[in-house]
Amino acid sequence: MPALLEVSGLHAFYGETEILHGIDFAVETGGVTALLGANGAGKTTTLRAICGMVSTAGEVIFAGRPIAGWRTEDIARRGIGHVPDGRGTFLELSVEDNLRLGAISRRDRDIGADIERMFGYFPKLRERLRQQAGTLSGGEQQMLAIARALLSRPKLLLLDEPS
Repeated sequence: MPALLEVSGLHAFYGETEILHGIDFAVETGGVTALLGANGAGKTTTLRAICGMVSTAGEVIFAGRPIAGWRTEDIARRGIGHVPDGRGTFLELSVEDNLRLGAISRRDRDIGADIERMFGYFPKLRERLRQQAGTLSGGEQQMLAIARALLSRPKLLLLDEPS
């Protein structure tokens, strides 16, 4: 079975500055892959490059299809969920609205059962459903960010500093 994600010769840039210098790796279907390195080694940039958030060169193949150069929203629709460092929670919105946004790209709008499943993973979110996300603790915001990403039913979930 081919890898779910294959990265070959990936270079990433912030403006003219090259941050990644031709990295290669694969993520097997059903597997767990960790990127380890010191601060500033390029872990966050690698995830951003996969998601089309920075300029890149090289190959990124997801589920057998090249996605390098795609728009971030198209990559998300294809099935890659991303929980960025710093959680990326919509602080002004309620927990419920944040969860609903996680499923916005889905064709089906019947997300009630999936939200209930998220409450099974993160019971604190049910207690905080009507609360503004910006008033949650850091750990609760992290739970919300992961639940929001899972609501898109991703084939691949990228977690940046998940703890």
